[in-house]
Amino acid sequence: MDHGPSVLPAKRGADGQPRSAAQEAGDPEGARSVEPSAKNGAVTISFDEVETEGIKLLEVSSDDMLQCLKDGGAVIKASDLADKVVLCTQERTYSVKSVETSNSVFLVENGSSDAFAAPAGLARVDGDENGGAPGGTPGPMTQMAKATRAIDESAEEGKASREVKVCAIANENWEMEQIAPDFKRLDELLRDCQESGCDAATLEAGESAAAASDDGNAPAGLVGYTVEELLLEVQASETELVEELHRRGDAMQVGDKWVPLSEASTSALLDVLASKVSENGWAWESLPMAQVLRAMEEEEFRKEATLHCVRTLGSAPMFLGSVTPDTKGRVDARKLCVHYARRLLGRKNYNKAEAFMEDWRNTVPVGLEVSVDMLSGFGLANDAGGITFLDNLPRDPKLRFDVLFAERARWLAADMRPFVEGITTPPGKQIDDAPLEHCHGYRPQGKSENPLMYVQKHF
Repeated sequence: MDHGPSVLPAKRGADGQPRSAAQEAGDPEGARSVEPSAKNGAVTISFDEVETEGIKLLEVSSDDMLQCLKDGGAVIKASDLADKVVLCTQERTYSVKSVETSNSVFLVENGSSDAFAAPAGLARVDGDENGGAPGGTPGPMTQMAKATRAIDESAEEGKASREVKVCAIANENWEMEQIAPDFKRLDELLRDCQESGCDAATLEAGESAAAASDDGNAPAGLVGYTVEELLLEVQASETELVEELHRRGDAMQVGDKWVPLSEASTSALLDVLASKVSENGWAWESLPMAQVLRAMEEEEFRKEATLHCVRTLGSAPMFLGSVTPDTKGRVDARKLCVHYARRLLGRKNYNKAEAFMEDWRNTVPVGLEVSVDMLSGFGLANDAGGITFLDNLPRDPKLRFDVLFAERARWLAADMRPFVEGITTPPGKQIDDAPLEHCHGYRPQGKSENPLMYVQKHF
């Protein structure tokens, strides 16, 4: 193969002869011919056993990420073939998107050799005698002329031809963007555990003792998942996953495993707890935790389960070892009332709001007051005068808004806000940004004093 020495092709004039950089710059007096060099200063490229599959180029956005990858602190995940591909570090989750390149990228075996050393004539990029503008990059013909001279000079010095071997060709690269974690798979795993009959609140006392053993392992045969096992399945970083596990009320830690806690078990536990609070004259906002745990254990509820339920409804220590005779816990009265409201709506359809409110008042523990505003985010007054139960709304913003607008064609912004909480929001975005992306906002009659309304966008 005949390789010409020029880095850029020479442009030719009307006479067919190559034009110099000066001619291209409009300076006939300084014009000179640039003859292609026949010297041996080109780079020879060979393509033996080229790999075109299995190699991906990953665009790294920071030195910290590069070091993380070098140290093995990141893993690429896809739960199944239909899932998006993500890359997770210790603390963050990134989407990985494949982007085709406009030109193929050659990966060579001896890229560290002198084959790619820049000729001395290309060292300067600022203004010089060849026509470059001071402080700028020389034009194409200026670079071509300089490259031609540099190669000619190299050949005259007797330098041998340079050869590189292409071992792979890449036509696409992966781009990364930080995203919110996806806990859909976590929901599925906990649900599968529960369907298999595992429930943290029903473990026997012997299993409870084993869970508190020195090795920190869960009882033998317990169906559940360690954090390490969950990380293999869930598209989230370890930090994000642990924060989510501690936040939610339908799972609790037993030894080194996370085990589901069913709604039925939680309801039974809270019913007994309510009776104990009333019987002993305790205050919901100041529960003597050592006494509470002992009283609930006598009713065959594990201490860990009781502690977990109190913590998710208010505040309590994270671990049993932190509970002392003086430790106080607190149950938020509003959250407790919401628990009973959700239980009622999950069991029965209410065509009349008045009937629901009456049942609700009769269900909550003595001394607690209920109000309609407590239903925000899960209970919705419908056109028939009843209550619609909107439970387990999708985390995905688009799917969430599809469900909401299936119930109402128009929403008051103030009414929608509680139903938007809990959606998956990308890093740097706020929950309040979601309606702006998926809804059209307007004020009736165009008057600023009217409340803001939303209708759904149709993409």
